[in-house]
Amino acid sequence: MRSLALLSQHATRITGAEIKSRSFIAIDAESGTVFAAFPDNSGNVRVAATGLAPDDAAAFVEIGRCPESPIVHFDFLADLQVACLCLRNGDIIHFSKEKFEQGEEAMEIMGGVDSGIHAMTWSPDQDLVILVTGEKKVLEMTQDYDTITEFELHVEDQGEGVQHSVGWGKKETQFHGTAGKQAALQKVDSSKFTTSEDDDNQPRVSWRGDGSFFAVSDIDSNREARVIRFYNREGVLQNTTEPVDKLEHGLDWRPSGNLIASSQRLPHRHDIVFFERNGLRHGEFTLQEKGPHKVLELAWNADSTVLAVWLEVGSQKTVQLWTTKNYHWYLKQHIVLSGDCDIIGFKWDVESPLQAHLFSSDGQYHLFEYSLEVYTSNSIDESNAGYVAVIDGANALMTPFVYQNIPPPMSSFAVTAPSNIHYITFGPNPTGLELALLTSQKIQFFQLPERGLGQPSLLGELSLGKSQITSLNPIRQLCWIDDSTLAYCQYDDELQTDLLCIAKFDMSDPESLNITTTPCDGKVGRIYYQVAHKDLIVEGKDGSVYQVESIGETPVLQKIQSLSDFCPWIATIRVGPDAERAVVGLTDRSKLYINDILISSEATSFFLRGTWLVFSTTSHTARFLSLETPLSQLKMSDQAVDAYDETSRRLERGSRIVMATQQKPNLVLQMPRGNLETISPRAFVLAAIREDLEAREFRSAFIACRRNRIDLNILYDDGPERFLDNIELFIKQVPEVDYLNLFLSNLRNEDTSVTMYRRGGLTIDQVTAAAGVENKVNTICEAVRNVLIALGRDHYIQSILSTYVRSSPPDVESAMAMLSELRETDLTAAEEALKYTIFLCKADQLYNVALGMYNFPLVLMVAQQAQMDPKEYLPFLQQLKNYAKYYQRYKIDDHLKRYEKALKNLVLAGDEHFDEVIEYIKAHDLYLVGLEEYVNKKQQRVALLNVYGEYLVFRNSFEEGGIIYTMADSKEKALDAYRMAGCWREAFSIANQLKYNEEEIHGLAYDIIEYLKEKRRFTEAASVAQDYAKDVEEMVDCLLKGSAWKEAERVSYRHNRSDLIETHVKPGLVEGYSQMEDDIDEMMAQFHKQTARLTELRTRKPEPVFDMNANDESLDNIDMFSDTTSMYSQFTRYTSASSRVSTVSSQSSARSRKTSKLRKREERKRARGKKGTVFEEEYIVSSLKKLYEKASDLQTELGNLLRALVPCEYVEEARAIQEKFEKFLKEMEIAAETVFIPLQLAIGQYATQEEYEEAQKAPKPVEKPSMAKVEWKLQIL
Repeated sequence: MRSLALLSQHATRITGAEIKSRSFIAIDAESGTVFAAFPDNSGNVRVAATGLAPDDAAAFVEIGRCPESPIVHFDFLADLQVACLCLRNGDIIHFSKEKFEQGEEAMEIMGGVDSGIHAMTWSPDQDLVILVTGEKKVLEMTQDYDTITEFELHVEDQGEGVQHSVGWGKKETQFHGTAGKQAALQKVDSSKFTTSEDDDNQPRVSWRGDGSFFAVSDIDSNREARVIRFYNREGVLQNTTEPVDKLEHGLDWRPSGNLIASSQRLPHRHDIVFFERNGLRHGEFTLQEKGPHKVLELAWNADSTVLAVWLEVGSQKTVQLWTTKNYHWYLKQHIVLSGDCDIIGFKWDVESPLQAHLFSSDGQYHLFEYSLEVYTSNSIDESNAGYVAVIDGANALMTPFVYQNIPPPMSSFAVTAPSNIHYITFGPNPTGLELALLTSQKIQFFQLPERGLGQPSLLGELSLGKSQITSLNPIRQLCWIDDSTLAYCQYDDELQTDLLCIAKFDMSDPESLNITTTPCDGKVGRIYYQVAHKDLIVEGKDGSVYQVESIGETPVLQKIQSLSDFCPWIATIRVGPDAERAVVGLTDRSKLYINDILISSEATSFFLRGTWLVFSTTSHTARFLSLETPLSQLKMSDQAVDAYDETSRRLERGSRIVMATQQKPNLVLQMPRGNLETISPRAFVLAAIREDLEAREFRSAFIACRRNRIDLNILYDDGPERFLDNIELFIKQVPEVDYLNLFLSNLRNEDTSVTMYRRGGLTIDQVTAAAGVENKVNTICEAVRNVLIALGRDHYIQSILSTYVRSSPPDVESAMAMLSELRETDLTAAEEALKYTIFLCKADQLYNVALGMYNFPLVLMVAQQAQMDPKEYLPFLQQLKNYAKYYQRYKIDDHLKRYEKALKNLVLAGDEHFDEVIEYIKAHDLYLVGLEEYVNKKQQRVALLNVYGEYLVFRNSFEEGGIIYTMADSKEKALDAYRMAGCWREAFSIANQLKYNEEEIHGLAYDIIEYLKEKRRFTEAASVAQDYAKDVEEMVDCLLKGSAWKEAERVSYRHNRSDLIETHVKPGLVEGYSQMEDDIDEMMAQFHKQTARLTELRTRKPEPVFDMNANDESLDNIDMFSDTTSMYSQFTRYTSASSRVSTVSSQSSARSRKTSKLRKREERKRARGKKGTVFEEEYIVSSLKKLYEKASDLQTELGNLLRALVPCEYVEEARAIQEKFEKFLKEMEIAAETVFIPLQLAIGQYATQEEYEEAQKAPKPVEKPSMAKVEWKLQIL
């Protein structure tokens, strides 16, 4: 869908004399020097070069000449920095520009071949050169002209790669189409094949782009026909072409290597034919010339996209440029020089694929630069029909993509011009239905059919004779400004600069051109006119952008922007809320700019659609940029693209944008092979939907969502208040019940404008959900239901039922109630509605709901409509009918597992069922419900309380069981429950109520004391021993075990038992001292060991332990070994990976379960902190933190011990343990600064994404434990 457009032209005179013979051009790509070799009229071959004139670098200066002989080859050798000239007489001459600049002789004869040289070509790397001598021998030589090999050109051998028939696949067995079976029987006599009358009888040599093969074409004297032979780099014959009648001399091997081009003259047509390296034909195309003509040469450009066919048409030599897509060849440009000048030299640039160097017969050098361009209207109006024009010779192939998508090379219709078309532009009408075709003689204006149906009509034409235009050079970048104004550019030979031309015309008068010109500073690369905003801008080759002012008079160029580089493709846009003008430019290096802002460095094409800029990238994505963003904030996000990012979409590899339709949210792409694909990008679709919603065009938005599979929740989420305020309008615009049901069935409590359809590529962290989203479904269902009921319940019964079923949670019972009401009035409608409800819900659920409503007719209707087996439900229903009302409901609720409701109905069934009530409560733990039901029935309540108490005691809830027994007035059971719960206060209170004697009280007290001592509740045990057991010795023992040293001493003296000081208190102190000392020693040992290990870890990080048995998830499905590999290696563990042929779902679920289990194992490893693992440092820091907290708590306990030891004359022991602990605390205080520093968390092999992200952050600060300020020391020690 792309055509070649002439971007720029430059001309420089080489000689003033007219030249008729073939001339040559060579390019030094590094310095940009152009060399020209041509025969003059004085019998010499002259060589000239640019870059030597001090005042004009583009001017040619002669650097040498030699005696005239036809030029065979001329090329620049980059390694030697010389131009190599080969003449027919056998001379090989080098011309050095560097020597010429130094004042030395520039020409050096390197040698010659006595028999002459008929063909010569250097290899692409210029290490080898192939010569074909006058004796028809082929010489392969090095860069220093040392012969590598020499062999005869014409031999009988077909080559090493000759094809051998094995007896199948013969031509006779193949399909011959309309020619029929007779074609298979026709024999072709290749002995009658001859050469073409236009053949120059000279050999040709061409290399493949990688330099590994070369081809030689020559007339074989044995066959009297031209043959192409293929050789490898060593000069060994590989293949010979199949016989081809009237094959001509033209030969060029496509740089990409797949085709060799030549030409064939047939009686009824002239073809460009292609061969494969194996010598077989591979397609052709026919030249469009009808008159006398012949092919002079063929030349591929550097990237193999354009084939130049050098023709002699009549008496003038021209060049045609052909491209191919979808196996069709298009004539994109026909270079015809003005003034009947011939093109006597042609060469593609070696680096810039679309630059052509020409030598004209009037002695001028021309540089033509082309670009690939899509011809379409740039109108952003919705009425734009989306026409795209493709040049194919004199035809403009037209397709309106808004209405049709016809794959090339076909089209909707063709607009035919009187001669080959050079350029196409669309008119100023926003509909894009006006077209102007530029040829070398005319500009024709056409009106296109609106929908691509019908034929175009000619509006008028303008003649481009010498009297009408300023310059004879080609018109470039034609723009149709308005009904009477054109703008274009031309190169002026006299001024040596480009002219901006504004042409006024009358379409009805072909001779009415009135042209005003303005010389431009520097070279003009692009002229662009924007239909919507009336912007006419000119871009220079240096990247400067100018606005054209005063179109009606002499045009004035006002500079408005400077792009960082020249952009062959530009456009103007309006950006931001203030509609600020900006220039979009795309360079040939894939850099996309908006003014001087680099948007992307991998763009390949772009297009403007409304307020969107869309461009394709080399990473095979389409990116969408909203132009509603202020210019200062205009940039593409660098964050990873998520699945719901509307600003990005994956494309097929190599896709390029053809155009985006303004009326529909479509983007037309062309694949590398030429076929078209139309997509509806989410950015365009969502933009159209949002526009429709803002305009309250709910139906249009709904249809767009349905067609493009957009979640229908967006209809509400894009504007909740707007939707709820206009819900009646929504239902009137979308009255179809099926559509409403589809909308309701897709509702969910989620804000899709946050989770799925975020505007402008925002991340989920940058947007917030709307208020009330957690109750969104219920809100919509209720609002829709109210409107539908008002509009007519019978018509919208299905949608109303949908609102009930889609509620959260589903209100199926209300839906069934409505069906029950409808059944009373219209049984048929109720049955139809029930069928729809069964589609929404499971039939079993509806059956259970109807049964739970105790509505047997409705139950039967559901069962019948759901086609349930009567054997399954009829016996049960018949059994239910035999029960009383509440017992029947009890059975139904119990069947439906509604146990609380069943219990209530069972209670209502009467007291005769009380035993069954008790059993039902026990079976389903409904004690509290039962107590509520029997709150006013004392006898049943007491019985129920006793049962409940037994249940609580059985569950070891002794305290609660005691409370329940107390409520039931079962004091003995309550006492036992409180005793087992350790609730001694409640137990002794009940014992007193039961009138226990002293002996029974003592027995109860000792039981409780033992229980409290087991639970280490020593203070409470001491209280029980004092108040109820009256045992001082037991009380002192409890206090000592609870470390209440001073209290034990007080109690001993309080009860005049000083003997207990010696027998209990002092031995207890000694035991407490010993235990405290052991605890401190143990803490110190742990502290010293862990701090030393922590220092070692932080000084030298441990190497991770390689676990041979660990299974790395990333190694699943690797294909590392052959099927026969069996010996053990360190990779044996990979064999635990999933089978490559297992299904994706099973792999995923198994991996999920395995990863979960391994993650739990890893958490246990982290908790253990095994030495040498990555978790050890984290574990040690956590352990030391707990040690600090333990030491802080120990201060109070040790202080109490010291105050008890000293009065008992254990002074030395107290002093020793105080000094030891004090020293330990100081060590801990000093070490705290180095222990508790920010910690870099280790990442486990099976860490979750959140854990991984947390670990990637900066080191996590560790809170330093604070030691409690306690006065524990004794100053007297």
